[in-house]
Amino acid sequence: MLARTSHPCDIYAIARTCGVKLHDSADNRSSGRQPSHCYCKPTLRAIGRRHGEAHLAMVLKLINSTGNGRELHAATLQAVSYLILVEVMPIGSALFEAFDRIDLGHVRRMARAMPGLTSNNMVALLYPMLAGTAIFEKAAA
Repeated sequence: MLARTSHPCDIYAIARTCGVKLHDSADNRSSGRQPSHCYCKPTLRAIGRRHGEAHLAMVLKLINSTGNGRELHAATLQAVSYLILVEVMPIGSALFEAFDRIDLGHVRRMARAMPGLTSNNMVALLYPMLAGTAIFEKAAA
């Protein structure tokens, strides 16, 4: 079960540390979104308060430093946060290399086209990409 505690969280300090610029959602220009610009302060705050500043920093670094800086959308942040929590892969260079190979924008567009919550659909699409095909293999008898 995932923790339901409340941690103090300074999203502005964490964003600065991770090279992310925060903006108000009213300023969102989806067609002209720049890399490393985030318009989802409430989502960042919720993730940070629920799981801590270190977790939020890892989410931002994993998205922003792997060529997916334009994908700082709420659903993407939530999906990546969950994948880190369930430890689909150990946190380390292999996880960053795996995210380097994934186009989170394409995954998000596919997830939006499916019924249900985009963040949940993204988790369902990303999990096998990160865990590998071994999760689908039959266990040896």
